[in-house]
Amino acid sequence: MNKSLNQNHILMRLQRIVQRDPFQAFLFLLPAVIIIFSFSYYPILSIFNLSFFKWENLSPERTFIGFQNYINLFQNPRFWNSMKVTSIYTVSVTTISIFIGLILSVVVNIKQLFLKSFWRSLFFLPIVTPTVAAAMVWRLLFNSSVGYANKFLAIFQIQGPNWLADKQWALFAIVLLGIWKRIGFNLILYLAALQSIPDEYYESAMVDGANRYKRFQHITFPLLRPTTIMLAMLGIIDSFLVFDQVMVLTRGGPINTTEVIGWYMYNNAFSFLKMGYGASISVVIFIIIAVLTILQWRFVGFGSAEQE
Repeated sequence: MNKSLNQNHILMRLQRIVQRDPFQAFLFLLPAVIIIFSFSYYPILSIFNLSFFKWENLSPERTFIGFQNYINLFQNPRFWNSMKVTSIYTVSVTTISIFIGLILSVVVNIKQLFLKSFWRSLFFLPIVTPTVAAAMVWRLLFNSSVGYANKFLAIFQIQGPNWLADKQWALFAIVLLGIWKRIGFNLILYLAALQSIPDEYYESAMVDGANRYKRFQHITFPLLRPTTIMLAMLGIIDSFLVFDQVMVLTRGGPINTTEVIGWYMYNNAFSFLKMGYGASISVVIFIIIAVLTILQWRFVGFGSAEQE
């Protein structure tokens, strides 16, 4: 509530400055506008423009071909395969990380929990770990010869697969890394949402004889619904941007079973030097993320004054 009042007060002051001296307001805003346009809007407009050209990067000339890049894109089976792989990764990582993050947040939120700060820091550690560094460790863990994953399976007399070179297990290994990286973020946001729920709700339910499961079902879970929707949207957006771990672990193989949309775009633009075609893939990714962001604003209202 106080935050909303402060925002309204700042907006009113800005409105008075604009009405009193529009030129002064324009000068104050000009540096920010130049920076935002130069590093955000201009690159986006350039990518949209480039997607209508055939350009092989090293050639100084561009050939205008209209929507041909998009026609070729939607007729290419590898594009649809990359969308399928990205969708599998998205659904798996987003769903499982939200579920585990919710369970862990409830556990970490227990007041009698021993070493509470330690557990919170431990689960938050994957967030601040660089993805490339984590992927390098993952590559060692899933090494078919010396990796600890196969050594653990060997304890139970199970022959471990060649994880990153097996088309049945390569995507599974990448999904595990994505879940590990995402759990801590979900846990922190769920924890903040849990601590914002008034204790009076639980006390009233306990007086009425509700057990722990009933309190979670009828109080905690419904009140966490906006946070869950927000995390689902953010998880989907983040999954469509996955690239680092695929590049380090599998480079899209074996046989394109881990070729996500980001790697497909990178390969065409910078390996095959099809910059116009790669730009059209970037535009598709941009539109998908833009639609998901609008849906998030529509159903969650994240960051709006009404949310406060």
